[in-house]
Amino acid sequence: MKKGMWKLVFWTYLLLLFVVVILKFTGSIQVLLDKMAAEPYGKTYNLTPFHTIRLQLRHLSEGWAQFNLVGNTIPFVPFGFLMPMAYGRKCSFGKVLFWALVFLLFAEGVQFYTNLGTFDVDDIILNMSAIFMGYLPIGIYGIFRKNKKKKA
Repeated sequence: MKKGMWKLVFWTYLLLLFVVVILKFTGSIQVLLDKMAAEPYGKTYNLTPFHTIRLQLRHLSEGWAQFNLVGNTIPFVPFGFLMPMAYGRKCSFGKVLFWALVFLLFAEGVQFYTNLGTFDVDDIILNMSAIFMGYLPIGIYGIFRKNKKKKA
């Protein structure tokens, strides 16, 4: 697939990720607007690393914990390999992590300010871990490719 097509796939993925996972859009704009307009119980946030993750791991047999852990990992794996596929060699591991963090901070901020979720540093930790897992095969391939060129 050509770079232009990979870019289209990456940006389409980001848009879908934002709409479905971040905004939690279920198909009804009115439901989304009602959630945003609802009187919040108070803006909630967690800035303590691993606080929420520990709680979820303690309740791993319960559906809500499984849903949160899976929902904060699996959807973010493609980010780690789609961005390098879209932007090629100029997209180093550091750049992927930087832009992922920018996207995630923006997404968590949107959830917090729109009453569609909370700002949770543990969500960012889980998301970044998933993005790293997505990048890993690309990174390993790059190392082998680099070593092969050195030997040739």
